[in-house]
Amino acid sequence: MPREIVVLSPTPPDARALVEAGASVDPELGLRTLHGGAVHQVVRADGGEGRAVLSIHQPLTVQNAAEIRRLLPSVRQLPSWATDGSPLWWVEALVPWNAADARTGLAVVQEMTARLGGLCVVQDGE
Repeated sequence: MPREIVVLSPTPPDARALVEAGASVDPELGLRTLHGGAVHQVVRADGGEGRAVLSIHQPLTVQNAAEIRRLLPSVRQLPSWATDGSPLWWVEALVPWNAADARTGLAVVQEMTARLGGLCVVQDGE
């Protein structure tokens, strides 16, 4: 079972943001798109199709900050951009349990989040 991550962002992430974040972590990482663009995966080239280190689902808009508080009770305080009525994006991401791949995937999603000025919440608290 993979580790779940939620990214909250004032701007929607796209494939370019993901590729740039991946390249800054490890220039050997690649990107593949699944299900007609519904999921982007950052992959480690392993001689085959690549092993996923991070899967990012399409961003969803959030209309109500109260919903974020309900769904992410571990987040004690939301950034001002999450509560000022500006557009807000919710992105679900997954990293594998495999330690090396998980560290790489987590580093990529954290880098992407930083570039977007967002907030990254790892569901298991690590």
